Amino acid sequence: MRNTRSDVDDSKAMLQHVERAADELGSAHADVIAFACTASSFVAGVEGEIELRDRIERAGKAKAVTTSGSVAGALRTLGVRRVAVATPYPDELNVLEKQFLEDEGIEVLTIAGMGIVDAFSIGKVTPQETYEFARRVWQADADGMFISCTNLRTIDVLARLETELGVPVISSNLATCWGCLRALGHHDPIDGYGRLLSERHSA
Repeated sequence: MRNTRSDVDDSKAMLQHVERAADELGSAHADVIAFACTASSFVAGVEGEIELRDRIERAGKAKAVTTSGSVAGALRTLGVRRVAVATPYPDELNVLEKQFLEDEGIEVLTIAGMGIVDAFSIGKVTPQETYEFARRVWQADADGMFISCTNLRTIDVLARLETELGVPVISSNLATCWGCLRALGHHDPIDGYGRLLSERHSA
């Protein structure tokens, strides 16, 4: 799906492609379709995220998960109620993400972004840079950390951060994969990517 800028307008514009993209993926007889963009799945709030899943399921004729919905579900499953959030976004998206998470019942103690507006450039951030930024954003009284954006390279640093911080650490991509696995009925532990996948959680 087309995405050129990491801002509110472009995140909303991506939603115009939902039915087309879901229809194309649905033609492959997918069992689950993931809307793998954090910002576009929180930009319309909690009700917008629910509507987004409904649109995908109707057009794609498959179960649907969204990144933001999966993030909220993952944090609740891990018992995280007070979270520190690191993002690559400018402030306008951080404000909406904070509101989305708090409307989902998760207190955001701190949220900070790298201020990257060009969407392609987010993918150029190295895992080490992501790790270092996350450590700067971390707040000791949080009981979990979330690193946002599916275009940000996070998988390689999650287990390391969990070990050092002593709390669950999730990212957009990890939560999206977890959401897909749950939608497919797979709950067996997977090691190497942090507590969300390594611990068996009830369905």
